[in-house]
Amino acid sequence: MEWALSILVFIGVIAVTAVIFCIWMVVTIVRLILRGIGAVVAPGRLPPMPSATRGLVCPNDRCRAVSPAAAKFCRRCGKELPQAQRVSVRRAAMW
Repeated sequence: MEWALSILVFIGVIAVTAVIFCIWMVVTIVRLILRGIGAVVAPGRLPPMPSATRGLVCPNDRCRAVSPAAAKFCRRCGKELPQAQRVSVRRAAMW
C-alpha cells in the first residue's frame, strides 16, 4: 500500500510542476503580446535601460542609454559614443 501512496505523491508533484509551468508560459506569452501591441502603438519608443553608476550617455535623443565608460558604441542603438577626454593628473605621495 505504501507504493501506491508514493506513486500518488509522485503524480501530485508532477501535476503541480505542470500547472506552475503552464502558468509561467501563459504569463510569458501575454507579456510578449503586450510588448508587440506596445511596439505597434508607440514604434519609436524603447523601454528604459537600467541606469548605471558610471558610464557614457548616448547622444541619440531617442535612446539616452547609459553604456560603460570604455564602450565605443551604445549598447542599445549602436550609435558611436563620444570618447572621454584624457586629463593629466599629478599624483602626490601620501604619508
